[in-house]
Amino acid sequence: MIMNVLDFESYEEYLDHFITINDVRYLRNLNVSRTFIKNACGKNCMGRLLSRNEFTDQRKKLDNIMHPRAISEDTLFGQGYNGNDHVLQQFAKRELSLLSKQLATIIFLLMRSKKGLEVSGFIDLEQTFRESRFKMSQHYVNWPAIFEGKAKLMPQTHHLSFFDWNKNRILINDSDNFQVFAEGAHSLLMMHRGDHKILCVNAGCHCNHTRNVTRSTFTSSIYGQCIFFDHVVRRFN
Repeated sequence: MIMNVLDFESYEEYLDHFITINDVRYLRNLNVSRTFIKNACGKNCMGRLLSRNEFTDQRKKLDNIMHPRAISEDTLFGQGYNGNDHVLQQFAKRELSLLSKQLATIIFLLMRSKKGLEVSGFIDLEQTFRESRFKMSQHYVNWPAIFEGKAKLMPQTHHLSFFDWNKNRILINDSDNFQVFAEGAHSLLMMHRGDHKILCVNAGCHCNHTRNVTRSTFTSSIYGQCIFFDHVVRRFN
C-alpha cells in the first residue's frame, strides 16, 4: 500500500505509523519510540522516512495539488479524467504517486507512427508527466490533449528504449529515475536511481529482480496493450 502524507494530520502521527506494538512494549515510552524509529529508518531499509521539514513541504505541495486554488504547473493532468479508456485511467491513477516520488513506473507501448510503421519503447512515466509541466521543455507532451483523446503518448528516441521495427533499430537511454543496462540473459534491466533497486522488465523472467516490480497489463482502444511496471520507492540514497 502506498503511503500518502495527507493521511496524517501531524508529523508525530506520521511517525506513529511506523511504530509497532513490540516497540511500545519494550521501550515503554512513545517519544523514545519515535526517536528510535527516526534513527532506525535513517540507517536501514525500514522505509523512506521523511524529515519533519520534508513532511511539511510535501504535505503542503500535495494539498495544493489536490485542492488547487488556481491553475498551476502542479495541477494533475488526469485529475478530471472520467473516461472509460483503461490505459488512460491507469495513467491518471498513478500520477499523484509518481509526482510525490512514492512510485516509479515504467510503461511499455507498441504503437504505429503517423506513417503506419510500428515503434515500441519503455517510457519513464514520471519523467514525461513532469517534463510536460513546462511547455518549453525539449520533450514536452500535451497531456491535457492525451486525456481528452486528441493526442497519444508515443514511444520516442529519447525514452528508456526505442525500437523502430521498420529499420530494425534500437536506442537505449537513461532517464532521471532509471539507469538502463543489460546483464547476461536479460535484454534490459532498470536500476532506480533513488533506492538503487534493480527492476527486471523481461517477460517470463523469474529472477530476483522481478520482486522489485509489479507487472500489469491493460487494454485500450487507443493504445492496444500497455504494460505497466510499478516500483514502490523505499527510500532515497
